[in-house]
Amino acid sequence: MKFERVSLTLPGEMLEKSDKIAKERKEDRSTVMRELLSRGLNDYLEKSTIKLYSDGVISLGKASEIACVSIWKFIDLLKENKVAIKYDIDDMKKDMI
Repeated sequence: MKFERVSLTLPGEMLEKSDKIAKERKEDRSTVMRELLSRGLNDYLEKSTIKLYSDGVISLGKASEIACVSIWKFIDLLKENKVAIKYDIDDMKKDMI
């Protein structure tokens, strides 16, 4: 994985909280910030694709692809968020081809 340097401005309390986490875990600030940002991005992708899927904009396969998770993991996310799985006979026929 290639890393690139980025600069950003954060509220003081956010930086203090991340520094506290870094100290507790005995890791440097950058490592903790990368993990927190990664978790936030993954959470955003999951929530936005759940919304797109529930609105019928994208298919189950496309949603799992965008969220960067397996179809089975995406189905679990749908269950956790109480979103019905939309899978009809036409979907089954497409999958069998």
